Amino acid sequence: MTDHHEALAKEVVEQFRDSISHEAREYISNAQFDDLQQSIRELLSRERGHIADLMEALARTLRSGVDKPELEL
Repeated sequence: MTDHHEALAKEVVEQFRDSISHEAREYISNAQFDDLQQSIRELLSRERGHIADLMEALARTLRSGVDKPELEL
């Protein structure tokens, strides 16, 4: 997990916390907000891995389409 993921997850949770009413915040514990932040970090990491897999597949596809010189012996 990157520091960038950590910062994004924290920002999302803070925005969510600010968007709900004071009454709703009373029902959500700090531990639950921390769990939400952890879940967001994990999802960001999974998405990054998925994007990396897609990029690798694209690179393989591009390499397979490259004309290879034929050696005439």
